[in-house]
Amino acid sequence: MNSEASKIEILVVDDSKVIRWAATKILRNDYTVHEACNGLEAWEILQQNNNIAAVFSDLQMEGSDGYELLGLIRGSDDSRLLNLPVIIITGKDDDDDTKAEVLNLGATDFIIKPFDTVTLKSRAAAYIGYSQKLAEVEDKLEQDKLTGLANKQFFFTHGEKDLSLAVRHKTELAVALIEVDQFMDLINTCGKQNAARVLLKISQTITGSLRKEDLCARIATARFALILPLTNRVGSLRSIERICKKISTLGLRVESKALNICISAGVAGLDLEQPCSSFTELVGQAEGALNKAIASGGASMVSTADNIVHSLGEAAPASDEAPVSQEAPAEQARRVADENPLNPLGMEIIQAIAQIEAGVGSALSADQLSSLMRSVLPLVSYANKKLDLGMTDALEAAKEKLK
Repeated sequence: MNSEASKIEILVVDDSKVIRWAATKILRNDYTVHEACNGLEAWEILQQNNNIAAVFSDLQMEGSDGYELLGLIRGSDDSRLLNLPVIIITGKDDDDDTKAEVLNLGATDFIIKPFDTVTLKSRAAAYIGYSQKLAEVEDKLEQDKLTGLANKQFFFTHGEKDLSLAVRHKTELAVALIEVDQFMDLINTCGKQNAARVLLKISQTITGSLRKEDLCARIATARFALILPLTNRVGSLRSIERICKKISTLGLRVESKALNICISAGVAGLDLEQPCSSFTELVGQAEGALNKAIASGGASMVSTADNIVHSLGEAAPASDEAPVSQEAPAEQARRVADENPLNPLGMEIIQAIAQIEAGVGSALSADQLSSLMRSVLPLVSYANKKLDLGMTDALEAAKEKLK
């Protein structure tokens, strides 16, 4: 017998108290059983409880029936619900055509009333086991099926490593969450397939705006998550603003009808003075910023750097070219360093150091090491001259070998 804390959860849906009682009595020793008297009540439970592993539902019920419930489940954009086992409980009077119809609508299987203990338990065990294995396989793929981006599990696993690296080497790290405003309205207006095409186009726009070391994942129906290494708070804010404005001006259409796509975003940067204890905490900060942007009416962005709502509704600038600077060289250098944290070379150096520290420096090829050394030689040469390190002869020899 399973303990209450470890029991898998099942939902039984029937307008007959007797049927619900009988099913619960059979299953309760092995599962936590939830009950609903119609399709809409069952749907509310499924929306609120992500732990339901299988549904047993009557077909004919007063109010909303099993057909409606099945349509809601199989029409969902949530992969958890799309793959959820739904076993329909049919009566003796339901003919073969009815059974074929519910299977075509997405039912996993059906059982006939009155059911017995062996039938109910065996169906529950078989389909829950299959569903769990399918979920495990999808998690291992680490890829979102619709967009081809990383999935939620990979995002958090990868993020913990990036956070650890940033804290160890005291480098910048930013996390951004981007969400399509009023996405359910888009589904209702344009249909599920067209809404999916919108998400795919948005995902392509985001990935086309990122560096190779950045990561983009789809972690919810209309929510994308980004990890931006070596990016400070100012740089992350500008990068995400640029991406959001690109999305808002895609000019997407459905059957000649223009779609008004609005985006909200939340950005959080790593505080090197008081770093987060976990990547989940950093994502939580970005989520708080996103929620504030959405609560403000959407089409906006909030960063934890200033907690101010920045509107994304304004037209993008006509040109990305910066005006000619009148700053002194030193001031300009400092500003450029602050505003342009995106440096692939810096990322390569940090990754190389991390490999060496981890004892896997042998994975670095001779060509990689030569390229990195040529990149840092001007810095080392300057440091040698400025700090009188006595490395002049060695540096000259190194320059000759690296030619």
